[in-house]
Amino acid sequence: MEPYKFLQSNAITKARYDYSVTEKRLIYHALMEVEKIVKNGVTEEFFSRELDLFIPEALLSKFDKSDNRFRDYRKAVISLRKKDFSIDLPDDGWIETGFLTRGKYHKNKGLEISISRDVLPYLYELSKQYSILEATVLMTLQSKFSQRFYEFCCQWRSVGKFEFTPEKLKEILLLKLQIGSLKEKVIETAQAELKMMYEQGISDLFFTYTEERGGRGRGGSVKKWLFTIHTKKKEKEKEKAQNTDLIFVFNFLSNIFNNSTTVDKAIEALANHENLKDFANRIDKLSSSPRWSTINNKAGYIRSILQNEYGMDEDDD
Repeated sequence: MEPYKFLQSNAITKARYDYSVTEKRLIYHALMEVEKIVKNGVTEEFFSRELDLFIPEALLSKFDKSDNRFRDYRKAVISLRKKDFSIDLPDDGWIETGFLTRGKYHKNKGLEISISRDVLPYLYELSKQYSILEATVLMTLQSKFSQRFYEFCCQWRSVGKFEFTPEKLKEILLLKLQIGSLKEKVIETAQAELKMMYEQGISDLFFTYTEERGGRGRGGSVKKWLFTIHTKKKEKEKEKAQNTDLIFVFNFLSNIFNNSTTVDKAIEALANHENLKDFANRIDKLSSSPRWSTINNKAGYIRSILQNEYGMDEDDD
């Protein structure tokens, strides 16, 4: 069965806020319900009353197995009722409201929440720009920072990368942390959890990152973090491309060298995917050029390239 997916507005993804994991789960439940309603067609009645949503206990316990589950959801309901939503209206008016108007837990049955009618039109308008998010992943994540980074990855999935300066990341997450703590407690926490879920087959993506540094001092200070998104689709495409390059290079080297040991050493030196791809492109251009026919000792020429530029060990071929 395909994991359930829902669409979340990029305006929400990019917004500045600090919600607990449980608060965010309630918001995800609400967004999934709004999406279902929008798919079936929205009438004016939709905007004239609160949206009542019932979350069965089985669904609550599926994603939150903690013994403190119902205490945490009560805290989340209280917090979401108190959080202010400021909405500017087209006629220069405004609305001050909360996300939830009420919450009621039915023992052994589930949780009932009511979403403010003033929030619904806002969510509906935001739903015109979307990122696809997997509900299973979002509900299972244990860290609020993992939730946010999963949202960022989904938002920039088609691009394959995104970036943050330390200042911008702290601003969007409403944090006041030193760069070292921001890296350890936020980025690396999210990276580890998403990578684990990717390896377990729960999530279809994870991210890696590098630092761009500059300024004075040893190594300079972090100016920005550059994030690369890895998806199962891209990893499969990469593996397929790598296998194609490997077969091409192996056949080429086998025709050039008489000694199979040399071929093995060459392949070992080209084990890095970027090296393999680079060498494959290089010999493809070389072997199809007029210059190739003028090289008398082709084995010696290729061996020299492999040894000097790719670090292949010398042999006695």
